[in-house]
Amino acid sequence: MDSRHSTVAANTLLSLAYRSREQKLNKDYPRVLILLTSSFIGTEEGFTAIRQLERSRMRLKLAVDEQLLHNHTAQQLAAKTGIDDIATSAALRSLAPVAADLLFIPVLSLPLLSRLSMLDAGDPYVELIIRFICAGKPVGALTLGSNPGHYCWGEQGLLHAPPGLQAALKNKLEGIEDFGITLLEPDQVNHWITSAQPRLHKQVLTAEDIQDAVTLGRTSIRLSAQAVITPLAADLARQHDIEIIL
Repeated sequence: MDSRHSTVAANTLLSLAYRSREQKLNKDYPRVLILLTSSFIGTEEGFTAIRQLERSRMRLKLAVDEQLLHNHTAQQLAAKTGIDDIATSAALRSLAPVAADLLFIPVLSLPLLSRLSMLDAGDPYVELIIRFICAGKPVGALTLGSNPGHYCWGEQGLLHAPPGLQAALKNKLEGIEDFGITLLEPDQVNHWITSAQPRLHKQVLTAEDIQDAVTLGRTSIRLSAQAVITPLAADLARQHDIEIIL
């Protein structure tokens, strides 16, 4: 990947072009955080789904687990996904939901599905997914890596998953769907992005936003007239003398 196709450079140029109009920038170019994990099946389809997003009006950031970084260099992953803005899983604990508008899981591996279904918040991916869900951010996942009934498994000769295994994985998938995660086929990703757009433009000011403003030394926050302000956010704003401008 050369500088002409660098997502880091493109995102930097967009920030400079919009300068202080961050709300407008986020509306025109939503931020998508992509959580990429290693899997024995579904990885190539995940790469393809990411590259489809790379051609859209989105600002994309890739978070990669240690196993993938062990098997691929950052340059190889950038070539496969079209994204050179790459973070390791170790950096996720310092990443707040306000840093992205959507969360996309292109490869829902069996280990990730298992940890997520058990709400294992000790795992940085699971913790981040839970925080995004609870912040009201759209979260979508391609399921073929954890669905032995998918035709991709048959293409690799994995045709004989016993009914008990299929039922157990189906239950886990239904469980995370109940958590608020949208389960996707590869051809459904663009529609999911489009349908999520209205939710992205409804501002919700939370206590976490106020705490971030305090850290940055801000004395005011400007919101759209349709914004929702949580009671705790309003209390913290008064406590820290932060003006909320509608």
